[in-house]
Amino acid sequence: MAIWKITDKGPQKVHETQPVKEKILESHLEDWIEKEVSILGEPLLIIGRQVVIEDVKDRLDLLALDPQGNAVIIELKRGKLKDPVDMQSARYASYISSWKFDDFEKQAGLYFGNTSDFNFLSIFEQFCQESGVDEVPDINQDQRIILLGSEIKDKLGSVSLWLREHGIDIKVIEIETYKEGGQILLQPKTIVPFAVSRFESVGKGVTSSGVKLWLSDGKKWHLEKRCNPKTKQLLLRLDEIIRENLDVEGPKWNQKLYVAYKAGGANWPIIITQAGMLRLRFVVNKATYTQKELAQRLGVEEFNLDESLSDKFGLPSSVLVAPENDKKDRVVLRIKDDYDIEDERLVEFLVEAYGKYFG
Repeated sequence: MAIWKITDKGPQKVHETQPVKEKILESHLEDWIEKEVSILGEPLLIIGRQVVIEDVKDRLDLLALDPQGNAVIIELKRGKLKDPVDMQSARYASYISSWKFDDFEKQAGLYFGNTSDFNFLSIFEQFCQESGVDEVPDINQDQRIILLGSEIKDKLGSVSLWLREHGIDIKVIEIETYKEGGQILLQPKTIVPFAVSRFESVGKGVTSSGVKLWLSDGKKWHLEKRCNPKTKQLLLRLDEIIRENLDVEGPKWNQKLYVAYKAGGANWPIIITQAGMLRLRFVVNKATYTQKELAQRLGVEEFNLDESLSDKFGLPSSVLVAPENDKKDRVVLRIKDDYDIEDERLVEFLVEAYGKYFG
């Protein structure tokens, strides 16, 4: 779609050009995204540029983290995006999937500069807070891919849609380049995902493609994509415990990040699913419980929002009690694979909390 400049003589079409013609290099795209990452349409913390994967000597353009702690592999092409960039980026994501916290800290140190006051934990915590995330997540729970180029080939678009339908978080951005005098203008457009995608019919007839997996089969999404084998079993058993002991409707599996149960016309409780843990979250009346009391009662640690990120990562199963509003508190039980889900104290607490809140 063209860009029009409004002048005294009426609308004038801005001349469209191509990155190659204007001698725009991929390094220029990297420069611009580093300086203004919102070109990609979302908050991201860049922690690496031209990142070398030592074991295989591959090099990815940009590496970032999103506010959910996911690793984001960003590949840029000044020209057409076409295969094999999809497999290339998937290969990079597979490499990064095995990284631990220390690997990200080392990479961030190389990127930001290992000065005496460098603190990766503080940088990530601040990024999450500025992005509106109240609980700092674990890093590298999942991997995402962002591809950016001046034109998207149909085959790549079709593959990208297929990957999304099968739980791979891939985003494709097409940039249009314009020239006004000596000034270059960029217009990024997210092509995948898109409400109605031009790639849906490539290689197949009219289907219901494009439906997100958590909407079409939410249970499979949470058990097979969000959870690892251990948290999968924890989720299945926790679901049984909730349904057997509380008067709730559900579960409702059709949310991307959590499984919900309905009580009193609202979601109570919800289970936020992650590969490394489950977070059982619900509200109670103000001052019903203290964090110290619940930690002792349930045999878990206290979760302190003020602790460093490394301390939070290292915690075993823990509980948080924090203000939700003037009348309610939020209880979050972080369940890791060290937790005994069959402990009767958990059932007793849930039944009691339900009774006190709903009367």
